[in-house]
Amino acid sequence: MATKVLAAAMAITVLAAAAACAAATGGTGPRSYLTSWDGPACTTNSGRMSSVGTCGCSPVRFHGGHEFNYRGETATLYSEHGCAGTPYQVFEDTQACGDFGWRSIHIDC
Repeated sequence: MATKVLAAAMAITVLAAAAACAAATGGTGPRSYLTSWDGPACTTNSGRMSSVGTCGCSPVRFHGGHEFNYRGETATLYSEHGCAGTPYQVFEDTQACGDFGWRSIHIDC
């Protein structure tokens, strides 16, 4: 039973990430996007995850782990909400499967 629940949770995670990538497409192909999990690690502990693929500033909703998928648009992660605080530019695929300090992201489109 636990195996079926885990498999279902993994399938939901993959489908949600694919949907976020498809939603981020503006007719020119997939855009870069960030997926965050409530954790621990890069998993959905209670079924909660969030993906951001829109241009501009967006909040990072969960902090248990994150993965940035680079598709041509660079991004800057920020330590505070509203794209303020300490910046960190991302220009390649990256993943952190633990608590991280990023509270917002600006995707450059």
